[in-house]
Amino acid sequence: MQTSPQPENVHSDFELKLKKIIHVFEKDKALFFTVSYLILTGIGMIFSGVYFFYFQINILEYSQISDFILIAFKDPFYLLFFVLTIIFIYLLYLLDKWSLKTFPRFWKYRKGRFNIIKPTANSYLVSYGLVVLLYTSYVAIFYGKYKVKEIKSGKGIPVKMYLTTGLEPIETDSLPLLIGTTSSVVFLYHPRTKSTEIVPFNSVRKIVIQDKKPKDVSPKTSSPPTRKP
Repeated sequence: MQTSPQPENVHSDFELKLKKIIHVFEKDKALFFTVSYLILTGIGMIFSGVYFFYFQINILEYSQISDFILIAFKDPFYLLFFVLTIIFIYLLYLLDKWSLKTFPRFWKYRKGRFNIIKPTANSYLVSYGLVVLLYTSYVAIFYGKYKVKEIKSGKGIPVKMYLTTGLEPIETDSLPLLIGTTSSVVFLYHPRTKSTEIVPFNSVRKIVIQDKKPKDVSPKTSSPPTRKP
């Protein structure tokens, strides 16, 4: 009769597999940076897709392959999220390891009630992979909603856009807010009409980013000097 592995054996096998993977990356630095960059790019694509979706924009329709090459560096949040994800998974693993070591009965209960797949190092890799996928999707939706809410409430980046036709930008009190850009188009949001505008880059002559709170540059009028009697 084959006995199921104990928690300490599963964790040691899992850590051994991780050490082998880390060893491969240590030997091949180029592979490490390539995989890291692909992960960052994937995170950026997920976040961008969710973000533009809330403006009813299919970003893939207006993007080229070159737009996704640097997408991971367009927002520092992508890199921050990548680091936080690694920390989150590591803490989750430490919590799991501590709980199963401190409460062995919980291991037997979980194994009998919830464990569809036998607890092995490979099943741990699959489980944590699913956790990362669900975690990334949830944060992408949350972050996308947050950024869209900021823009639709008027807290985005106001811009003046000059077209190649020579037309002047719209009035100062109704400046559009910059949603984002690709190599071919500019996305703008008009808070007054609550509408989204897509402008081809070949029609843009100049984009001027305005201060969120423009300073008062009107000349100050000085009061006439008073004469002493």
